[in-house]
Amino acid sequence: MTTQQPDRVRQYLRRRGSAPSDVKGGLKGLLDHWESLVAAVEEGYDLTFDDYLNDMELRDTLAGALEVASADDRAAAEKKLGKLDDEFREMTVECGPIWGEKSARENGHDPTEQWWFFRRPKSPAPDFEEELREAGLIT
Repeated sequence: MTTQQPDRVRQYLRRRGSAPSDVKGGLKGLLDHWESLVAAVEEGYDLTFDDYLNDMELRDTLAGALEVASADDRAAAEKKLGKLDDEFREMTVECGPIWGEKSARENGHDPTEQWWFFRRPKSPAPDFEEELREAGLIT
């Protein structure tokens, strides 16, 4: 009789307080969601600034999920993630911390390790662009 290993990614997502749909989707679901987000940025991200903050939290959750994933799952995911991250970087520019300086300090956001918290789309939709301007991320 074989004992099935617990899914460490789903356990991590539960501990992090992720939405049930994210827990159910696991690592593949997180990657699929990030892929959709990259496509949305390519199309001219037209959601709100709050949506963007949540989407960057998704990328942070994905980073944490990779840390607890099995070696095989991590290797497979990192191949796809590397391509998606490269695409995202091409369509975005560096900016100040999207959550603000105070939050970045309090949460230890590092522009090298958690670069997604320090980027914004090059070509946001007009309403989103205005929100970025109000947040001081576009001058």
